[in-house]
Amino acid sequence: MSREFVFNSAIAERISGFLDEKKSLGYKYFNESKWMEKFDRYWSSHGYGDVGLTAENLSSWLEKRECEGEACLATRVSVIRQFSAYLNGLGISSYFPPMDVRCTKPAIHLVRPDEMAALFLEIDSYVPKKGSAAVKRIANEYPVLFRLIYLNGLRASEACTLSSKNIDWDGGTVTILDGKGNRDRVVCLSDDMLALCRDYYGYLCAELGKEPDWLFPGTDPGSPICYGTASSFFRSCWSKTPFAAGCGRNPTIHCLRHSFVVDRINKWREQGIDFDAMLPYLSQFLGHKGFSNTFYYYHYVEEAARVIRKKDTVTSRVIPEVLRR
Repeated sequence: MSREFVFNSAIAERISGFLDEKKSLGYKYFNESKWMEKFDRYWSSHGYGDVGLTAENLSSWLEKRECEGEACLATRVSVIRQFSAYLNGLGISSYFPPMDVRCTKPAIHLVRPDEMAALFLEIDSYVPKKGSAAVKRIANEYPVLFRLIYLNGLRASEACTLSSKNIDWDGGTVTILDGKGNRDRVVCLSDDMLALCRDYYGYLCAELGKEPDWLFPGTDPGSPICYGTASSFFRSCWSKTPFAAGCGRNPTIHCLRHSFVVDRINKWREQGIDFDAMLPYLSQFLGHKGFSNTFYYYHYVEEAARVIRKKDTVTSRVIPEVLRR
C-alpha cells in the first residue's frame, strides 16, 4: 500500500494537507485517499476553483449512483464530511453534508464444522489447469494462508501482508506490526501450525531460490499477495462446496476470524473456564481496542448468541451497550 496519490485540482493542496493530518494522527487512510483522489478528479471536471465546499458544488458527488450500494455511498459522504471539518478548521467556510445513509452491517455467516471441512477440501485440492509458475506457487500458498487466518484469528489483510521477518521460527510466534488502529501484537502458533508454516516456507524458498520478503508473495515475489485475489479464490472455493447453493449469505474470508472467536469462546464455556478472566487475553490476541469489540464478534452471530445466552452471566450488562454503538 505504498501507492502515491496524485491530486491536480484547484484544492489539491487542501486535500494533501487533510490526508497528511489524518495520517499524522495514526489513521492509515489508504482507502480514504483513493476516494479523495476521485473527488479531486470530480472537482476538476466541474471546473471548481480554490473555494470551500457548498451544497451546490457537492450536489453531484452526494447523489447515489446507478448500481451503487448504500455502503459505498456512505463511505463517499463520510470522507467528505471529514474533509469539510478539516476545511472549517482552517477557517474555510464549508458545507457539512448530512449523513442520510446509515448502513446496517449484514449478518455474518458462521461457518459450521462440516462447512469448514468442505471448504478446506476445495482449497487443498485446487490445482490450476494452466498458468505460470507463479500461479501454481500461489495455489500452494492458499492452504497455509487460510489456515493461518482461521486457526489464529488474524485479519485477512494482516495475513496477506505478513513479512517473513516477523516470524520467530524458534519461538513459534508471529509479530503483527501496524495492525488496525496502529496496534502491534504477538500471536503464538500451535505446534501443528508452526510445523506447517516451516514446511511451507522451505518450499517457498526452494521455489523462489531465495528467502522471500513476504510469507505469501503475489505474482511478483517482491510484493505480498493481493487481498482481492485471495478473496476471489475464497469465494470460488466456497461456491464449489455442497453448502453454497442453500446459503442465504455466503461467507467471506473475514468469517474465518469470526469462526475462530466463536469456536474459542464456546470451548471455554463447555469446559467451564471463566470467560471473564480470559476475555482480556482474547481481546489482546485479536488486536482489539477494547473488550466490547470482542463481545461484538461473538454476539453478532445468531448461533453463537444462542449458546452464550444459556451460560453467560454478564451478557445482559454488556450487550445492550455494544448494540447501541
